[in-house]
Amino acid sequence: MSRIRLRDIPAVADTGRRLAGAAGGSVLFCYGLVHLLVWPGAPTGTPGERYGWDGETELLGWLPAWAVWTVGGILLAAAVLGHSVGGAGLAGLPIARRYRLAATGTGAAGSLALFAVAWPGLAPTPTEFSAGPLVSGLLLASVVATIWAQRHPPPAGV
Repeated sequence: MSRIRLRDIPAVADTGRRLAGAAGGSVLFCYGLVHLLVWPGAPTGTPGERYGWDGETELLGWLPAWAVWTVGGILLAAAVLGHSVGGAGLAGLPIARRYRLAATGTGAAGSLALFAVAWPGLAPTPTEFSAGPLVSGLLLASVVATIWAQRHPPPAGV
């Protein structure tokens, strides 16, 4: 007499996949929204102190201030929208499902570039934002590895 495992029942396995996708998509969506701490910012809980970016940059310091803010805004939009569309696709939104890897990769690359541009000007201290580049780097590496694995499947005999 063989025992039936729960994961072998198609309805249970499908439900598990959908719940995992919804949970992962929600986390990715929230990570995209967290980038809004960079600009426009948010209160820290200490009176007179806010999270945010003051416009200071070393990477683009040779540009006028309006150009630096424009580049920062474009990178912020890429990070927020990329992670949001990637999260919606992971959660199962029909149109976004098709583009979830490209959107997540765009969001991660935009996030890394945003942190590179804004790093010295992040307030109260840049180290409070140090988890952001790590998460974005891991997401970008995961997207690249997934795309590479899709384009280069293992040989049939392995």
